[in-house]
Amino acid sequence: MSVLQADVAVVGAGPAGLAAALAAADLGAQVVLVDAGQAIGGQIYRQPATSGAAGRPSVGPKLPQRLRRVDGHPRIQYRPSTTVWHATSGAGEAGFRLWLPSGDQLQVRAVVVATGAAEISLPFPGWDLPGVTTVGAAQALLKGQGVVAGRRVLVAGSGPLLLPAAAGLAEAGVDVVAVLEANAVTPATVANAARLAPFLKKAGEAGGYGRILARGRVRVRAGYAVTGCRGDGRVEQATISRVDRDWRPVPGTGRPVAVDAVHVSFGFSPALELPRLLGCADLPLAGRPSAATWCDADQATSVPGVFAAGETTGVAGADVAELEGYVAGASAARYLGAGDAEQRLPRVRVALERARRFARRLEDLYPWRDGWLDWPRPDTVVCRCEEVPWAAIGAAVADGARDVRAVKGVTRCGMGYCQGRVCGPALQQAVAAATGRGLSAVGDLGGRPLLTPVSLSTIAAATPPAGAPPEGQSMGR
Repeated sequence: MSVLQADVAVVGAGPAGLAAALAAADLGAQVVLVDAGQAIGGQIYRQPATSGAAGRPSVGPKLPQRLRRVDGHPRIQYRPSTTVWHATSGAGEAGFRLWLPSGDQLQVRAVVVATGAAEISLPFPGWDLPGVTTVGAAQALLKGQGVVAGRRVLVAGSGPLLLPAAAGLAEAGVDVVAVLEANAVTPATVANAARLAPFLKKAGEAGGYGRILARGRVRVRAGYAVTGCRGDGRVEQATISRVDRDWRPVPGTGRPVAVDAVHVSFGFSPALELPRLLGCADLPLAGRPSAATWCDADQATSVPGVFAAGETTGVAGADVAELEGYVAGASAARYLGAGDAEQRLPRVRVALERARRFARRLEDLYPWRDGWLDWPRPDTVVCRCEEVPWAAIGAAVADGARDVRAVKGVTRCGMGYCQGRVCGPALQQAVAAATGRGLSAVGDLGGRPLLTPVSLSTIAAATPPAGAPPEGQSMGR
């Protein structure tokens, strides 16, 4: 076990993390960039993991050259395929210590959290069948491996991710039966869409996806959802239902469609595990079963020395994430007394405000509804790790459980390998509805002392004998 010392640790190598690492390093800070992926870019700029994937059709933004400077930067040490499983904060010069599965530790004076978000899945009958995935998983398979989960698929859910993902699949030769957006077209939708008109570049991007789908004769249907799947050993049939404005299925509208894959997504929930472990405050997102890390105009969190950028502060897209990353990295460098950060930030702040304005208007197009609570049957699995059925949630509340943690203790929902990352948002909304309490009042499953699964031997090795601290290894200037 060794301790690697640096000025700043940046956790996450998506657009926010890459920008933060570059901003801090360009101002003279020594940076360690840690990421679970095999290559820089995160999900939005995912790089091919195999040579075969590189030649496949690709739809969506490519990793900008300005962010590729991370490779070979003299003051950035990049550690791919690396997670942080535990973290502690000290006071003053003590800084922060991050534990890695390799047994190494990072001792730094500032941390930039750019851990992104987790995709939200909502349970319905058959959602646990092989071939039913999130939209992000289908996109990752195509971008990273050049493979698809099926040849005849449905893309469904709600949010702006559906169109680029479906367009990418169509370009790869997949028969996309339809793209189903749960929110219907209403006068409010039309008005909100009109507010996006000044953002010409984004409109052109959306138009490009639309043209690809039109060439493939892919229907985009608003006010529809996949409310069930069936199959012997894998998904073979999906039920498409028209849904009302609250996403409740309209009686008599369900019809079966033959498919061999279904990709469903209902947006994203900011990844809060690391900031919460470091003691950072967060704020609930209004009307949604998720929260976001609180930060000020400099991307500083409530904990001195910890900064946050990208979707952990609220899901707003790659442009906002990158610009927040520049601010966070420069602010971390300024916190350490390195360079003159403010000289570089005025233009970034102007661009950031414009990007956030677009993100807010786009979010208005995709309101969150709770009518999906009518989709599961009593025997529908809600926690796939522990195989907890939907009926068990209501039974736990009926027996007196009043919050998510209590329901988890009674049912084991959220105790499995994913530690509530998949079932957590659905469980939170289900408990809130069953108890008649608000989403914040019932809590969530976003905090944990171990951020990723590690062996007991790794945990044991992380605690040196008293009086025998591990020898440090410096990245000094």
